[in-house]
Amino acid sequence: MGQPPRCSREQIFGITLFEVIHEATHDFMRAEARAKGLFTAQEKGAKYLSRHPQDVMQLTDYWVNTQKILALNLVFLPCEEKIVIGAQRARAETGLLTNDSVIVAAMREYGISKIATNDTMFGAVNGLSVFGPTDV
Repeated sequence: MGQPPRCSREQIFGITLFEVIHEATHDFMRAEARAKGLFTAQEKGAKYLSRHPQDVMQLTDYWVNTQKILALNLVFLPCEEKIVIGAQRARAETGLLTNDSVIVAAMREYGISKIATNDTMFGAVNGLSVFGPTDV
């Protein structure tokens, strides 16, 4: 097994939005529910879970994964109105979806040009240097 991420070893720090943590938590929850056979790939995970709160209450692994993110050496930035407005400009320029465009707008607002992500769509954004999560 390799070493823990450089952020958790405090060699570097990461910057993210609270919205990214919310999205990751949601993705972790859907993945856990699918892995436990609560719904199939053909069904909509969020829709199923919203109709079955008793199943949501039984899920716990997703929170363990979220806590791992929270334990990293991260700075959490607020998402202000000017970022929401800037996200529309980013969507018009790049074709990114809502959450990704908010990330780009926040990066522009805060003067951040480097991103660690598995999402290849960020490679199409001018002025960004994209790294894989294993790079950090």
